[in-house]
Amino acid sequence: MTLKFDALVAALPFSEGGEEAQLKKIEELQAENDLVGQELQKQLEAADKELKQVQELFNEAADNCLQLEETRLKTLM
Repeated sequence: MTLKFDALVAALPFSEGGEEAQLKKIEELQAENDLVGQELQKQLEAADKELKQVQELFNEAADNCLQLEETRLKTLM
């Protein structure tokens, strides 16, 4: 695990301004990450709602098709 962490640290670009500037940049990136996460959560919830609506419409359409077929079969008898 330490090897991966060390590799990540080595891959980071050198930051002018020292540790304080790096900590500020980390805080900015964390805030940006939080905003992106919130937006993704909203999109996920909207997609889930839309999926439920589509499923309901599909079920209604399937029920209508079955009822139509039952009616058709009754008229043939």
